Amino acid sequence: MSTPLKQLNAKIFREQLHTKFKVHEGGEEPMLLELAKVEERNDSPEMELFSLQFLGPFTPRLEQKIYRLEHEKLGDFEIFLTAIAADQQGTMYESVFHRFRNKPA
Repeated sequence: MSTPLKQLNAKIFREQLHTKFKVHEGGEEPMLLELAKVEERNDSPEMELFSLQFLGPFTPRLEQKIYRLEHEKLGDFEIFLTAIAADQQGTMYESVFHRFRNKPA
């Protein structure tokens, strides 16, 4: 069952730091990415701005596009990933969220 992205915020992702996310790409075995960093800016009460950084294997390298991720606690959801760095430890991917904050009901 898919988890709506509007239910996931920086605090929820921060609670999952250093856990594994499966990236589903076609019919192949999923690639594992580790949530390495969550950065949040609180410049505006109306806007939510945060980024996630995931560490994956050096190869194969994922191309820049939307992927379905699966996590044991957060469920599955789709986010846009782009490679931002690579070294002997692996490839670092980033997803940036810039959206209106959810207003309390």
